[in-house]
Amino acid sequence: MPGGGGFEHAKARPGFRSPSALLPVGPPVSVCGDLRARGVRGAETLLGPGAHRWIPVKEVAMGQPERGLELQRVIASATDKPHVILLWGHPDPDAIGAAMAHKRLCERLGASATIAHVLPVSRAENRALIKLLNVPLMRVSEPSDLEKFGYLALVDASASETSIRVPESLKLLTVVDHHRPLQPPKAEFVDIRHDVCSTCTIYADYAERGLAPFGAGGNDDSPVATAMFFGIQTDTDDFAIATQADLRAAAYLKPFCDAETLSRVGRRTLTAEAMDAVGRALNDLEVIRDFAIAGVGRVSANNRDAIPMAADFILRREDIDTALVYGIVEDRIDGSLRTRRPSVDPAAFMQAAFGDDSEGRPYGGGRADMGGFRIPLGMLAESDDDALLWRLVRETVYKRVARVVPELEKKLDTRSRAD
Repeated sequence: MPGGGGFEHAKARPGFRSPSALLPVGPPVSVCGDLRARGVRGAETLLGPGAHRWIPVKEVAMGQPERGLELQRVIASATDKPHVILLWGHPDPDAIGAAMAHKRLCERLGASATIAHVLPVSRAENRALIKLLNVPLMRVSEPSDLEKFGYLALVDASASETSIRVPESLKLLTVVDHHRPLQPPKAEFVDIRHDVCSTCTIYADYAERGLAPFGAGGNDDSPVATAMFFGIQTDTDDFAIATQADLRAAAYLKPFCDAETLSRVGRRTLTAEAMDAVGRALNDLEVIRDFAIAGVGRVSANNRDAIPMAADFILRREDIDTALVYGIVEDRIDGSLRTRRPSVDPAAFMQAAFGDDSEGRPYGGGRADMGGFRIPLGMLAESDDDALLWRLVRETVYKRVARVVPELEKKLDTRSRAD
């Protein structure tokens, strides 16, 4: 936003970062085209006639080659007990793709692995991805559901799902993620790369460097490659914010993908409930300079992604650079933040606004241009007075966000008088 009157002036407060933290990337184009058209520097590539992969001429800097060898060693030394890959939150394409990649590695190295999740898959295209690729997911709800496993693997997260207690007997073995952790995870293998936008990018790097490369041995790697490609595509906003490493990973995976499946899962649809929720967000919209906040009321767990959809939609308004949308999902407050301003750090914003729970676990987190939070309602969830509950939720969220955007406190006073 031009001039000094926008949200930019707040960047010295918690939740803001230097604009230089983001890598500039040109407009999205097909990754199978000339990468130079994307402004990618530091790598020259050749795509031979009929080739099934990109042939590197000059390496794109990305992690250390020995990381894949170390992951191989750790998994291969833990084949005595089954592994569980426990997904955090509502499973999204990057987490699903990375989990499939990790399961594939485990199976190639002689370890049994199961992909598990606690919260439901809440987006239509994610459910379509799971159905079309026949992704083997196990829903768990109690600690006893995890007792048969000996090793825990985390992908696209550095801490285990907060809504389930992990048995003490379950050893955290590996962590692979691209989000910046608030606390270093204690696992035998940790690979967290902040310079990529997708966890699937990291697994593609392992494969390209020789750890169970795709297409080797006549194996059908199409389902895993397709899920990973879609994970990268989704987490880079259709490659609009992709780094050089993300583009390289997508180019490596593309020849192994099922083009028809990619086309089908890419058709993003809205349920009637989600569309209604977006409408409620627009009616509830509060704007302070180029920051917007809105509530959607109560939404079902299956349509929880109406909240980030509403944030994405609000961000399209020309005078808004950062949007936060929240609602009630089952027994918690659920919220999403979206931003296109480089000076806003979603992870720091979430931490400054919502902090940690009684056990020191953060209520929220984020990455380059998006973040989210979940706050349990506790006994308030049993309230039969939805109107009163919603006023309490709004007051809670406004007061927390006012830690970063102080002007929101005045808006809360105005709303309270109106109610």
